[in-house]
Amino acid sequence: MTNQLTDGESSSASQTDSVVERIRSLIIDLELAPGSRIDERLLLSNYGFGRTPAREAINRLAAEGFVKIAPNRGGTFVRKLDLAEIREIVTAHQLAETVVGNLCRFDDAALVPDLTAIQAEYREKVNQRQYLEITELNQRFHLRMHRTIDNSFIYDFAHSTHRHVRRLNVLLYQLEAADSELHEARFDENLSEHEAIIDAVRRGDRDALRTLCPAHATKTQDRLIQILKTGTVQPFDIDIRTDDLLVPKS
Repeated sequence: MTNQLTDGESSSASQTDSVVERIRSLIIDLELAPGSRIDERLLLSNYGFGRTPAREAINRLAAEGFVKIAPNRGGTFVRKLDLAEIREIVTAHQLAETVVGNLCRFDDAALVPDLTAIQAEYREKVNQRQYLEITELNQRFHLRMHRTIDNSFIYDFAHSTHRHVRRLNVLLYQLEAADSELHEARFDENLSEHEAIIDAVRRGDRDALRTLCPAHATKTQDRLIQILKTGTVQPFDIDIRTDDLLVPKS
């Protein structure tokens, strides 16, 4: 028995992969709004997807946690991005970066050149203010460090987490855009923190990396708090710190 795909099966799988990537990008970029219903007919007519690849893509995105299939509510919905969701993302993000700060391997000779190359692309997209591409490169930057750990379970967790962090970051960038000075300062800060992380990896400074990575992740929460202070969105309380992540709730 062989596991090779026929040409037709390979083409179908490739088409589904393409549809998954497109719909995921629409969700991350908030073109498909959090909590909105995904209308299959609109997907077919607006984006030219085939019915079968679209349905297969929705099932895969449900497995990734980007959509929820709710027959009792009459369809499929984009995952919400409310307080409860944000708290989960922020917690997972800080945990993932705490792990990489502790376990990233410095003996990967290609790591610093790869991070430097990603950073150069990242800077270019920042200058162009292309949010979707900025978040994709940020994900690549952090997952490149996670890859050195050589643990598929840790990597899968980090990969899933950073996909959802991308959507939260797009939201934050859009909200920050209302304040041009804050917007500019935030991008400068992100670039500077990435440079500090690259420098710590280059020097093999474990103590610095243990501090820099979770602190960098914590900035997502800090950005949200800053936005709330501006009154752009309805205020709510959120305070999650790395030191508290593994402390059980009473």
